[in-house]
Amino acid sequence: MIKNWTYIFLCLSLGMTNTIAFSQDIEPKQEVNIDDLGNVSDEFQENFFEALKQKAITNYDKAIEALQKCIEIDPKPNYLYLELGKNYLELKVYDRAESSLKKVLEEKPNDRYVLELLYEVYFKDGKYQESVEVVEKLVVFNSMFKEQLANLYFLEKRYDDALRVIDELNEEYGVDAYRNRLRKRIAAKITNPSNQIAILEQKIKENPKVEHNYLNLIYLYSQSNQQEKAFKIAKSLLGEKPKSELVHLALYKFYLEDNSIKKAISSMKIALKSNKIDTESKYKVINDFLQFINTNPQYESELTEVMDLLSGKEDNARVFTELGHYYFKKDQKEQALNFYERGIKANANDFGLLKRILLLQLDLKRYQKSETGSELAIEMYPAQPIFYLVNGVSLINQEKSEEAIEILTSGIDYVIDDTKMESDFYKQISEAYHQLGDTTKASEYLQKAIQLQKKS
Repeated sequence: MIKNWTYIFLCLSLGMTNTIAFSQDIEPKQEVNIDDLGNVSDEFQENFFEALKQKAITNYDKAIEALQKCIEIDPKPNYLYLELGKNYLELKVYDRAESSLKKVLEEKPNDRYVLELLYEVYFKDGKYQESVEVVEKLVVFNSMFKEQLANLYFLEKRYDDALRVIDELNEEYGVDAYRNRLRKRIAAKITNPSNQIAILEQKIKENPKVEHNYLNLIYLYSQSNQQEKAFKIAKSLLGEKPKSELVHLALYKFYLEDNSIKKAISSMKIALKSNKIDTESKYKVINDFLQFINTNPQYESELTEVMDLLSGKEDNARVFTELGHYYFKKDQKEQALNFYERGIKANANDFGLLKRILLLQLDLKRYQKSETGSELAIEMYPAQPIFYLVNGVSLINQEKSEEAIEILTSGIDYVIDDTKMESDFYKQISEAYHQLGDTTKASEYLQKAIQLQKKS
C-alpha cells in the first residue's frame, strides 16, 4: 500500500504574534509488505501486520505493543524501529520517537524519508538546533528545504545565516513574496545591520542590475533611520533600471517626505498599476496617501485619479473598504457608499460592512438597492433584525405596504432586549398600515412604539 502524505509545520514563532506556516512534501513511502519482511516466523509476521492494522485505525499504543513483541522475537530489522518512531510521533512521545528513528539512521544515515520524520519530531518538540542539523542534510535532496532552514536560523538568532540562505534561494528560484516577508522580519530583528549593509553594497557593486539587492538595502537603511542613504539608493536603482516598478514603493514615500507631491503621486500611480506589486503593498500605498491628504486636503482631487487605476480588480476590496471608511468619517456619504459597494463584492458576508452599506442606501434614498441588498442579507443572517427593518423601510418607501408589514412582523420576533429597535419596528408597521388607509391599526402600532420609547 502506497501512503502519500504531506506534513505541515503549523508555525514558527516570530516574536509574540507573527507566525510563518510552511510545508514540504514527504516522498511517498512504500509500506512494508510480506515480501519485505525477509525470513521471519509466523508469530513475527502476525504481530507486525497487527501493528500496521492498529496504526491504521489510530490505536498507536496497541501498535507499539505489537512492534515490541516483534523486537523480542528479532530485534534486527530496522523497519521495526521506523514503525515505532512513527507511532511514538503520533502519540507525541518525542524522545522515544527520536531514539527509534536514530536507530534506523545508524544503518541508513542518508535516508531522506527517515530524516524528514526526525525533523518533524525535533520541530514539534521545539528542538530547533537539532532541527537545523537535520535540515542541513535534507538540503542535499531538495534546495527548497532552505526555506525551512532560513526559518530555523531565525529562531536560533543566526540572522546572517538566515539572510544568506534566502539570498541563495532568490538566486536559484527568483524573488518571491514569502521570502521577502521573511527577510523583512529577520531584518527587523537585526540591531546592527552594518554587516548586511556591507554585503548588499558589495553585491550591487558586483552586479548593478539586480533589482532586489537595491530594495533590500533601501529597507535596511530605512529600518536604521538612514533615510537620506535609502533615498540615494532608490535613485541609484532608478538610474540603473529606469523602468523599474518596484522601486516606486520606496520612492513615493521619500517624495512625500521631500514635499515633491507631483513625483510622489506619479510614483504611486506606477506602483498601483504594476502587476509585480502585491495587493497588500498597494493597500499601504493608498493608506499612506490617505494619511497625507488628511493633513493636505488640497490634494484630495488626485485621489479619484489614483483610485481609477484599481477599478475592476476584485482583489483590491480592502483598499476600497478603507476608502469608504475615509469618506464616511468625513460625512461624504455618496463617496463612502461608492467605495463600500465596490469593496463588498469580494467580501459579501462582512456583517458590519453590509449593515453600513444598507443604512447608507436608505439614507441616500436608494430604496431598490436597499431592498435587494437586505433580502440577500436576511438569507445570510436570518436572525439579525436590523436587516428585516431595512427591508421593511425600503418596501414602505416604494409603497409596497403589505409586503413591508409581513417582513416587519417576522423580523420583530428576533429583537431581544432592544427597546429602541422594537419601537422602530412598530413605527414602521404603523407607517405601512397608514399607507394602506387602516388608521386603527396604524394608531395601535404607533401607541406601542410610544410606550416603548417611554421605557427606554
